[in-house]
Amino acid sequence: MIQDVVWGSSIVAMGAFAALFAWVAAGADLALPNYGPVIASAYRLRGWLFAGAVVILVAANYRTLGELPYVSLAPRPAGPVATAAAIGEQWAWSVSPNAFAVGQTVEFHVTSKDVNHGFALYDPGMRIVAQTQAMPGYTNILRYTFPQPGTYHVLCLEFCGLSHHDMKSDITVAAP
Repeated sequence: MIQDVVWGSSIVAMGAFAALFAWVAAGADLALPNYGPVIASAYRLRGWLFAGAVVILVAANYRTLGELPYVSLAPRPAGPVATAAAIGEQWAWSVSPNAFAVGQTVEFHVTSKDVNHGFALYDPGMRIVAQTQAMPGYTNILRYTFPQPGTYHVLCLEFCGLSHHDMKSDITVAAP
């Protein structure tokens, strides 16, 4: 899956940059005898600070990259999953079907007919609960389980032109 390739490539690139910076930092000690004890002490402190920053950044990247919300990492629900087609085009969303039951898991197959759009699903209180990109020639799958009844709203999060603000659709969720 392409997301696994991107994740692996990111890890390799971060490792390469860390190795490059470590190599540069190690070479900084070569000219220290020419500067005197105060400057040499400052350069050594700089090396320790750099090493500490690298450790903190590696730990932060390890912690956050493992929790990216990729569909491939999400467990598939045990029960039945409904499928809905969500197609974006300037300046409208077509979601079919657009009526579901509370507790129902829906896989939205999201794509676009023209330009990139941001498919954002908002709950009845207008809080964003899920989102993905809608791209021409590619279908993203967004899985969401509706926890409460009401009218959910689909809005575009990617500026797509003059009437971007009018790009809306509604999804009705009824109590079972």
